[in-house]
Amino acid sequence: MKKSDHEAMPVRTRKSLPLMVLSQIILIFLAILIIYPLFFVLMTSFKSNYDVIVNPFGIKTFQPSNYAEAWRIGMIGQYFMNSVITTGITLLIQMIVIVCASYAFGKLRPWGSPVLEIVYMFGLFVTSEMITIPNFVTLKSWGLSGTRLSLILPYVTNGLAMATFIMTAFVKSLPKELDEAAMIDGSGVVNNLLRITLPLMKPVIATVTIFNFQGSWSEFYWALIEVKKDAIKTLPLGLMNFQSQYNSEYGTLCAGLMIATLPVLLLYLRCSSYFIGGMTAGAVKG
Repeated sequence: MKKSDHEAMPVRTRKSLPLMVLSQIILIFLAILIIYPLFFVLMTSFKSNYDVIVNPFGIKTFQPSNYAEAWRIGMIGQYFMNSVITTGITLLIQMIVIVCASYAFGKLRPWGSPVLEIVYMFGLFVTSEMITIPNFVTLKSWGLSGTRLSLILPYVTNGLAMATFIMTAFVKSLPKELDEAAMIDGSGVVNNLLRITLPLMKPVIATVTIFNFQGSWSEFYWALIEVKKDAIKTLPLGLMNFQSQYNSEYGTLCAGLMIATLPVLLLYLRCSSYFIGGMTAGAVKG
């Protein structure tokens, strides 16, 4: 290596060092900006109402009974289980449809699949507000208004187009040689999907699961229109009633909010190792 190269390397390092430090400072600031509200709610959820008013940014009391009061007396437990059932069934149906559709579009490529894929992707331009009235009229004519199915059926369709678009791009990027070799060995289409393609789809499945779970778990607009019975109200609706009931009980109210936030946070932490890979799925075909 020439002497000029040795002299140039420290100069480049010195020039890039301030940018690296600045980028780290910005990232730390953004992380604090995002995490602090969650930490504030968590801290408040363990405080007495007097402590919240007197010492809003500190904590002198530890009152975990707020969670028990929110769960039982505030009926958050019932709303929570309703959301678990509704979101769980929705995700199961969604993932079956999305995986099968993306495998068909990305691997099987039947006759007319480009046209079918374009028609399928028209769902990207359809918002929930555009189909509110058609969904309401259709479900009412089927006699499903006010039932759990009146939530599940529209929820299933909400995230299909975008999730299928992301997953199809990922499936197209997978090497075809794996399926061809398996078919030579006598493996069928279903076996290829379950044993070869599906294990490779873990990153994008994790990403789609996070987004669709968040969409169904936190949905409020359609649930407010459709559901009137307390027995099937989901957590967002329950929190609205809970807030009006415990408007001045800040500790109990924050405990209810933390119960609603915890499943989304745990799911993200569980799938975080796959999340970044899934976000860039199919972006670079190697």
